[in-house]
Amino acid sequence: MSQSNFDHLLQKYLAGECTEEEEKLILEWYNKLITNSDLHLSNAERSLIEARLWNTITTNVQVPNTTQTAKVISITPRTWIRVAAAAAVLAIIASAIVLYRQPVHKNNRLALVQPRASYDSLANTTNAEQKFQLADSSLITLQPGATIYYPTAFTGATREVYLHGSAFFNVHHNPQKHFKVHLNNELTTEVLGTSFNITQNSTNWNTEVAVVTGKVLVYKRTEEESTVADSTNQVVLTRNKKVTFNAERNQLIAGIVDNPLPLPKTKPLNSTANTNSNDQFVFEEAEMQQVLQALSDAYGILITSENAAIAGLHFTGDLSSHNLFVQLEIICKSTQTTYEINGSQIILKRNQDQ
Repeated sequence: MSQSNFDHLLQKYLAGECTEEEEKLILEWYNKLITNSDLHLSNAERSLIEARLWNTITTNVQVPNTTQTAKVISITPRTWIRVAAAAAVLAIIASAIVLYRQPVHKNNRLALVQPRASYDSLANTTNAEQKFQLADSSLITLQPGATIYYPTAFTGATREVYLHGSAFFNVHHNPQKHFKVHLNNELTTEVLGTSFNITQNSTNWNTEVAVVTGKVLVYKRTEEESTVADSTNQVVLTRNKKVTFNAERNQLIAGIVDNPLPLPKTKPLNSTANTNSNDQFVFEEAEMQQVLQALSDAYGILITSENAAIAGLHFTGDLSSHNLFVQLEIICKSTQTTYEINGSQIILKRNQDQ
């Protein structure tokens, strides 16, 4: 078939004017792009690829107005380039699936998670967040480009899903069935019932899990798929904590979220460190040890001083209208100190410039 004839045929297909034989030719062209690559695709994967391809084509090809007299408008050379580019997009997607299907070698920087064949999937192909509810009432917010693989019903001893990309999870509490999110790089996030963010970076292959509420366990799966890991391959996270998997170093690194929020319930501050019992962040000549303990209790983050001399300093001020890191900046400016984030704890130190 010549290019001009195929242009003509493609225009008719997009306008819904093809005969059965002509439509068969179009579908054969599409199927060759898939079958010639020796791909073994699920129905969900095939539908996703087809939708992306034809969405790109229909966006760039002008379809005749069906309310007017049928008239086929030839595709210009520039438009044909766009159509060819859409086919190239399909080839790229197909290549990615080939890599996804192949066994992962140890020298690969990104180990792609392989969902179960029986799972359904939902891909967010839009430019906005997309909310989705699982059968157990857990809520998932998919970021653009993310895909979630899930069963229609959770029937086993655990609730397991697979995630490509980034998403926010609000997991329905069920202590009898742990909820597991399998990620790239052989990572798994396991919870009972909580809310947390998962961010997977497609540029440097790093993965971050940040807890909003509750507690989660993040661990690196072994080749034997064992959930038992040593302390270097697992991290327990509570509210305001996060862990980043550094793909380059193959290491889990604990940390603190960018904007820690006070815990729902906090311990009352010792009256000697707070003149206002209704406000735990108002201090008057309070010892630094008591101030840091108040912040630790409020945010669930270990905040300590480097030595006894710093712990004995005094601070007066109202920190109630600021977030944690601004509170620390105010304290440091007042006491000529500085703070350092060391993993999931914060240490107040003497300012070396003084």
